[in-house]
Amino acid sequence: MLRRLFTIAILVVGVSIVGYNFTASASQGKGRNAEGKKLFMQYCASCHGADAKGTGPAAPTLKMAPRNLTKIDKVDGKFPFTRVQETISGEGIIPAHGSSAMPVWGTYLRRNKGENFAKLDLYNLTKYIESIQQ
Repeated sequence: MLRRLFTIAILVVGVSIVGYNFTASASQGKGRNAEGKKLFMQYCASCHGADAKGTGPAAPTLKMAPRNLTKIDKVDGKFPFTRVQETISGEGIIPAHGSSAMPVWGTYLRRNKGENFAKLDLYNLTKYIESIQQ
């Protein structure tokens, strides 16, 4: 019961954060994916922060600290696009994303938007995260 209330609280924070006007560095620069940014603010910023550095308003309540998404390790010199997309969708195995304490966004998007829109959203979100790498 407590886990369910926690999950609902995280979702409420995530939804309420959408209407907030962020001016963090994640919103600046060219090459940013506008739809991906919108999705990030809606689904990710409550935990990872508007700047994607792991300092969102819900971060202190999590069992595991959210990752700094601006410094994802490259694989063979390239952004690990598929791994990141699989992690967001729930296909990658990461404790924070794999438990009921933190939503697996791929499942949520497929259920609420359908398979094709979920794939597009996951792609756009991953492209946005790729675009904010430092």
